[in-house]
Amino acid sequence: MLLSHSENKVRQPSEISEPLAGHRTEPQILPGKGIKGFGIYRLICGGLIFIGLTVGIFWYQFARIPDGSQAGIWNQLQWHYLFWLLLFLPIDTLAAGLRIWVIGRVLQPGVSFWTCLKAEWANLGLAMLTPSQTGGGFGQIYMLIRGGMTLGTALTVSLISFLGSMVVLLFIGIHSLLLSKVETLALLLQGAILIFFLLFALMIVAVCWPASLNFVFKGLQRVIWKTDYQNQPMKNDGFSQHTRKKSLIDFLHNLSQKLIDLCRLHQRNMRRFFSLNRSSFIWVCLLSLVFILARAIMAYLCIRFLGIEASSLKDVLQTQLNLIFLIYFAPTPGSSGLAEGASMLMMDNVIPAAFAPSYNLLWRSTTLYLPAIAGLIFLSWTIIQDARRVVDR
Repeated sequence: MLLSHSENKVRQPSEISEPLAGHRTEPQILPGKGIKGFGIYRLICGGLIFIGLTVGIFWYQFARIPDGSQAGIWNQLQWHYLFWLLLFLPIDTLAAGLRIWVIGRVLQPGVSFWTCLKAEWANLGLAMLTPSQTGGGFGQIYMLIRGGMTLGTALTVSLISFLGSMVVLLFIGIHSLLLSKVETLALLLQGAILIFFLLFALMIVAVCWPASLNFVFKGLQRVIWKTDYQNQPMKNDGFSQHTRKKSLIDFLHNLSQKLIDLCRLHQRNMRRFFSLNRSSFIWVCLLSLVFILARAIMAYLCIRFLGIEASSLKDVLQTQLNLIFLIYFAPTPGSSGLAEGASMLMMDNVIPAAFAPSYNLLWRSTTLYLPAIAGLIFLSWTIIQDARRVVDR
């Protein structure tokens, strides 16, 4: 039965027992040390890029609308839909937090839902500032460790949560492809599905067979060695080229060992997760579906709030699911620019052109800007509090 584990107190980092003999010590990140790998300057750059692309795309969209075409928009707003929009606003965040909690209770019984919800807020905040939402996982892991999880457990919780989203999005992509009647959209869906399958396969191979990464990195090392050095005459600067090349190969070797160790750690935790409560992954996928559907329904509520009647819930959901699938790995911070542009193109058969910029602004505000900014403020406050504790020690 789901979630049948005992409610033990979450272990604090200082309470974690010594590793068993023969086992490698698991690395720890102490609260207050910050989020490794993401410096403040990278986040500032990501924020500036996000703001620049967002302001630029909205300026372009609003500038294209003829003067006076939006004069009556305030008169036809359906204010009762605002109630439903505000009601749905926290559902995706709650579903994502509950998904983390379902996984966390299996791997570390006693983890609180509040800790998992804070982890999701941190995820939203950093995802908005980093390309392809990559920073979200760092924020999520930081908050889970702060709540008492070990680094390895937090990494696996984040990975299983991501796998749940991947499974649901793959089904959505295949379903959309089968129903698509537009040739251009079908080609985009085929490309996105291929990318998802490749990423999913690589993750499974890396976790199930960590040693397979050795072949990849050894192949890279051989290519670097032959390309830069073999069959080339030694010159006065030959030694410096040799040194740089050897340094790069050593870096790849160390990186491969760290990744292999990390994958082996994931492998142990994944086996433990599925052996303890296999049905939990079904709930993870269902909660991922709730998370995605909630965002799609919010788009429909935004349309109805603007007083647009010529759109059915089915048409909006189908278009939104296509959009969510296509922009999931958008390379810009928070999918800025690409999400707004793709929305304007894909929703043109649902939303009149004069209302498209207003819809995009409302849609992005409710599904990203407001929750992500709240998460970023909460994460910043948490890091400041942790830093103060470290200084006071």
